[in-house]
Formats: sequence, structure tokens, C-alpha cells
Amino acid sequence: QGLQVPAGYAGPAYNGPGSVNDAFVQSLLALYKGQGTLPMKYAYQMTLDVLDLLKQEQTLQRVAVPAGQKITVVGDLHGQFFDFTHMLEQVSGMPSPANPMLFNGDFVDRGVWSVEVLMCLFAMKLQHPGSVHFNRGNHETEMTNYQYGFSNEVKVKYEDKLMELFSETFRHLPLVHVLEGQVFVTHAGIPGPEERLWEDWFQKAPDEAAGVLKRDKQVTLAEIAAVDRVVEPNPMENPAVIDFLWSDPKGANGYGPSTRVPTVYTFGPDVVQKFLQANGLKYIIRSHETKSAGHQETIPNLFTVFSAPNYIDRAGNMAAVAVLTNQGGSLVPEFKQFGHQPHPDIPSGAYMPGKSLAPA
Repeated sequence: QGLQVPAGYAGPAYNGPGSVNDAFVQSLLALYKGQGTLPMKYAYQMTLDVLDLLKQEQTLQRVAVPAGQKITVVGDLHGQFFDFTHMLEQVSGMPSPANPMLFNGDFVDRGVWSVEVLMCLFAMKLQHPGSVHFNRGNHETEMTNYQYGFSNEVKVKYEDKLMELFSETFRHLPLVHVLEGQVFVTHAGIPGPEERLWEDWFQKAPDEAAGVLKRDKQVTLAEIAAVDRVVEPNPMENPAVIDFLWSDPKGANGYGPSTRVPTVYTFGPDVVQKFLQANGLKYIIRSHETKSAGHQETIPNLFTVFSAPNYIDRAGNMAAVAVLTNQGGSLVPEFKQFGHQPHPDIPSGAYMPGKSLAPA
């Protein structure tokens, strides 16, 4: 309350969730397009109010999508603000009760407008808490935020103390959404092997590793709902959180070693089918991996959607969102593509340690 709003500030004024309407959101987008800064007081207040909302949510959130209605799933955004606004204005539309949206993690890091993307997401959540849904990504964690620039960006634009609040907010993000009892949406993947074995030779012989890494008992949605999500991911202490935030599908059957970080696993088509069957689900939507078209049916009944075009300013990929429409009781996916947009001349990753905008 003691923080001052700078004299001459002409952007949106935050006075609690009730003050966030269409005009507020549009004014915030316009402020950021002009490279303006939201006063730190408002950033704190909005984040505290979003944290209150997230504390009321569950690790596994269920969302109804009635007949004739739709929901849009958005993949990784990675602080690419000018692509994000293009997506909202030209591809997905703005979220509302008639146009619900699920943002599937990795809102921040690498892209240099991560604060701006996050505060716009928070504004939309405050305006429409029942129509704007979030899953946590592997980039909503302290370790990655330190490595890939978000904590430095917060330090430069605001102060370290605000980063502590962002981290606490990230820990309360749900890990999974189940849409209309049919579609499982999580940032990265599904539960890994029962025994979390990890041997040096796994990477050299992944096919043999698949013979060692097993799961006989399927994990149920009720067990997932009981996972304590308010943690920093640690493979020894909360392996399920690691699976939802970090794992990847692979073409061959069984589990295998991920090349991302140790004690992260990949999972094959048979693992997906058993998981879907055990839980009465139809398909999975996840993000976490760049795809040249922005989307891909990576293995049967598992779709990847990635919403950061020309990722890190050089991947050359298209981006996409997934629009799921309830047609006669079934959620039918349709993918809408979009390309990257011009942005101010600041390179991706500039806030990463040792890069051009990182604090000394």
C-alpha cells in the first residue's frame, strides 16, 4: 500500500479484481506495446490477488465444455509479447466466458518481455477467473527462472522481492486440466516408471533401458489430484511434478531416458494408451517442445501445441493454438497456426546470466 504510483503514469489503474475490465486489459496491452512499465505497486497487488485465486484451485482442475462450446489451449509463450498480442488479436481472440482459454505453461523465460506477458495473463485471470485457466510449465520454477532470464528481468524492471512472490504464485499453479472428462492437458507428459531407476548406460542404449523401466500399476486421476503441487520440482521428493513439467513422448514403446536433464523420462505410444484407457480419457494435449508447424500428433492420441513462433528468434517455427469444440459430446481438436511478428530490436535471452541485459 505504501508504494507510490509514479507521477505522470497514464496507464491502467488497479483497484482490486473488480477494476479489471476489457478497457483495463486493452490499456495494459497498449502500455506494453509502447514499452511502458506497469507501476510496481500494481504488479504486487495483481500478483497477490492471482495467488489468492490459485490457492482455491486444485492440482488437477476439471473444466466442463458443454455441447456446442469450445476451449482454446495455448502452448509455450516464453515472454514473446509481440507474438502473444498478435495471437490474442488475430488468432485466438481475447478470453471471456464465451471464449475460455487454457494457458499450458512456460509463460516466461528466454523472451525479454516475460514480465509483460505474465502481467497480461494475470489481468485476464483477474477479469475472468472461471474462463482463464493456467497449467504450470517447467519454466515456472526457480531453477529455470534463474538460468533463463526471468529472475534477472524482474530484478531489472522491478526488484528481487517481487520475484519471490512470482515464485510462490508459480508453485500454486495447477499441473493438469481434464476437459469435459475426455482430454488430459498438462505441460509436458504423463507419469513415469514406478521405479525411478537411472543408470549411466541408459543414454547409450535407450531400447535396453525400456526393458528395465516399467509401470505395471496405472496412475489414476484421483492419485494425480492428490499430488502436492506447492513445491519446487525435485526428482527425489516429488517425481510426479517432474513428469508433468519435464517429460517427453517418443516413438518407440516403453519408457526411456530423457536427454534434457537426468531422472527425467520419455514415454512411448503404449504408455500413453494404457494411461488413457485406465482413466477413461480420449487424448492428451501437451506443449514443452518446439514443432515446425506449431502443432503435431506426436504419437497416436497425443498432440503437442507450441505457441511461441520463431522461438528464441531463430528456430524458424510456426506457432499454433488448439481449439477444442464439443461436437455431439466429443471434443474435436482444430489447430490454428500463426507466424512471428516484428518486435523491438532486443535479442531473445538478453536477461540470461552473462548476457547483454543481465544485471552486473
